[in-house]
Amino acid sequence: MMHSTHCRAATAAFLFLLFSACANSYSQSAAPGQTATATNFTAQVTAAPANGASLTGNVRLEVTGTNLQNVELLPATGYTPRLGVFNISADKTFAWLDLNSRLVSAAGASFRISAFNAPAGQPAAEIVAMPARTWNVSNPPSPTGGFTAVVDSAPSDNVNVQGITRITVRGNRMANVELLPASGYLPRLGVFNVAPDGSSAWLDFDSRSLPDGLRSVRVSAFTTLPGQPGASEEIAMSPRRWHFSNGATSDFTVTSTTAPLHGEIISGVVRFEVRGSGIRNAELLPPSGYLPRIATFNVNHDGTYAWLDLHTSALPTGPLNARVSIFNVDAGQPNAKEIIAVPARQWTITR
Repeated sequence: MMHSTHCRAATAAFLFLLFSACANSYSQSAAPGQTATATNFTAQVTAAPANGASLTGNVRLEVTGTNLQNVELLPATGYTPRLGVFNISADKTFAWLDLNSRLVSAAGASFRISAFNAPAGQPAAEIVAMPARTWNVSNPPSPTGGFTAVVDSAPSDNVNVQGITRITVRGNRMANVELLPASGYLPRLGVFNVAPDGSSAWLDFDSRSLPDGLRSVRVSAFTTLPGQPGASEEIAMSPRRWHFSNGATSDFTVTSTTAPLHGEIISGVVRFEVRGSGIRNAELLPPSGYLPRIATFNVNHDGTYAWLDLHTSALPTGPLNARVSIFNVDAGQPNAKEIIAVPARQWTITR
């Protein structure tokens, strides 16, 4: 087993130190959702639990706007400690954070979400996208023992892989598990569902999402949720060569780029995104079957991108079990090929 510091986390940790030294350089904040001292800079929260909500496990937070260079979950006042650093889309219009509520204070803690128009540590205008809210955090005791991860079930080295294959990992204190290339961290080939206690993880990997051919892949587990600093990595499965053999070509490929993690609390308007080629229809569906359709994605004109802003207010509160399926023909047309971009996950809708 290999054990190393996740490279993306190391970068984030460096920015944290830089930010701490320069926190006083931020300008005064504008009113929520309004433009601050710089032009073409807006931010508003679109997904976050309401004031007074009870939190457990992982929580999805999202912000939309323009020129989002840095977005952070912070205490109600001040700039330290940083409780979470948002991932930001390439066009700087969307930011998301998968928050592990175990890492924030217990009952009665107050938080705000602030957006900045410059990277951390640089002079910037600030918009308070979410004014301070009080959340009551309650989680079972954290697991004891060290961080471990080992693959329990996966195709062997140098075998053919077809259709949907389940991969399982067991361990301790796992927060995030990914199917990755043999080296590096992009592209992510799959994101595992992780049990609440971090002791197991599973992925129903749809090998049809990639063109046929030989690929070398690994499974890595991390101690933090995606994009967060301070992660340690354990290679649960050392690189194996898999021969993808589905009759798939580069004409129809799909990768999920944004979706809530399994088990997360979701609220407000939640973004889903997929990218690839040959996309004609994308749907949020039940874990099995095709009815009822929960929602239909928007698809861009060249079939390389599809997105859904899911209005959770239109759905009942409580558990939502769903998958994301992509098709290479328009809805209702025959001879459709399907790729499951997001295997079945469960989310909890709150108001």
